[in-house]
Amino acid sequence: MRLFTAAILAGDYLAARSVLHAALRNGLDHVYERIVVPALEEVGNRWYANRITVADEHLATAVAQTAVASVYPLIPWPAGGPRAVVGCVEPELHAFGARMVADLLALDGWQTTFTGGGISLACDLETLRQGEVKVFAVSVTLVEHLPAARALILRVREEVPQVKILAGGRAVAALPDAAQLLGADAVAASASLAVEIARGWR
Repeated sequence: MRLFTAAILAGDYLAARSVLHAALRNGLDHVYERIVVPALEEVGNRWYANRITVADEHLATAVAQTAVASVYPLIPWPAGGPRAVVGCVEPELHAFGARMVADLLALDGWQTTFTGGGISLACDLETLRQGEVKVFAVSVTLVEHLPAARALILRVREEVPQVKILAGGRAVAALPDAAQLLGADAVAASASLAVEIARGWR
């Protein structure tokens, strides 16, 4: 994790890629939860402490995302499976965590659609109505976006009642009784836990 953190903070894509490629033999969940997530948390903590600038934080995140993308061709992605939609409520733009959930679901045999960050309510609902979607996972990083997440979840409940709803992200993890307050079926503190929960909804 320290090598990856140093690489992304330095903007060194080749070094970051090398760390992830070497670690991939332990599985994508290991890459995400033992290397990428702790590194990004460290970057975030440094930014909160004013030890790095917002430009430094954006560079580190961009390098991390590019390094993660470089491992995709090395992974034997399964085809087919039940459908899951993963994304972030508008105006949330911190979509990296949701991307990791979508990837691990795909690796677990789900046919995933990643809607990204800042997706509107109308777009999310339209995506959910297409095909037989079993799981909708929504990520919330910033506390100020929790009301928008609750509104989205309640709207999905009303208009697409058969879909199971999973919530996650930094803001959700810090919220007591998050599932009940947001109206979700469950909350997940990590991408691998999200996969375990979704597995029970196949």
